[in-house]
Amino acid sequence: MSTPRTVVIKVGTDVLKDLFAFSLIARQIAELKRTGVGAILVSSGGVIAGSDYLTFIGGDPYAYQKRVLASIGARSLLNRWGEAFALDRLAVAQFYITYGNLRFRGERESIRSALRKLAFDTLVVPLVNENDIVSGVEISKMAQGLGDNDRLARIIANLVRATGIAFVTVRGGVYTANPDSDASATLLPYIDASRQFRGGRHNAGTSRNGVGGMGSKVRQASICARKGMEAGIIGPSDIIQFFDGRGVGTKVAV
Repeated sequence: MSTPRTVVIKVGTDVLKDLFAFSLIARQIAELKRTGVGAILVSSGGVIAGSDYLTFIGGDPYAYQKRVLASIGARSLLNRWGEAFALDRLAVAQFYITYGNLRFRGERESIRSALRKLAFDTLVVPLVNENDIVSGVEISKMAQGLGDNDRLARIIANLVRATGIAFVTVRGGVYTANPDSDASATLLPYIDASRQFRGGRHNAGTSRNGVGGMGSKVRQASICARKGMEAGIIGPSDIIQFFDGRGVGTKVAV
């Protein structure tokens, strides 16, 4: 019997600045689930959602740390995903994860079991995010474990033994140079995950609102590819095509 396909879709902060992206991505994840693929969503975007809300109520977002903004924006982010998936008659189950949760076997196994079960549930999409309001001790632990949602997505993919992972970005892939400043930059259809990533020409800029950047995505995708997962960096409309094996975005493979 073949192993059921389980995929992790990580969506970056800049993608979610466009509110249409929520429904676009939700529709594709719903389609994956309808075809029997287990799907888990790892979402950034809490910081910018919190910043938007504070601005709306007359506050100054620059007066708060990113982790506080993320906690303020958590409800807005969950509501946006909930509304998007409701269009396909799906519910969202929120998972807030910390390094400490994954450090202890009992909690780690509980998270793994729940994620795998809900990934294949026909009515529910598991939505994973990092718990940003934690103690100073835990923040220091993040440097060893989580630190940003790109790494979190990789850890979750490994935890549930995913068969594939896609990092969704505005640019839709990795370029030979930063396309914001170099008109000659071209999309790289393939990156060799067997070579250690050191930045350089593959670093097509960092997220203005997040913390991961393109280098982080390539590193985490490379680790996943070396573990046998199909891995790539793609655009918001490429999810179905990527997991169908069509040539979109940048494939990261050995």
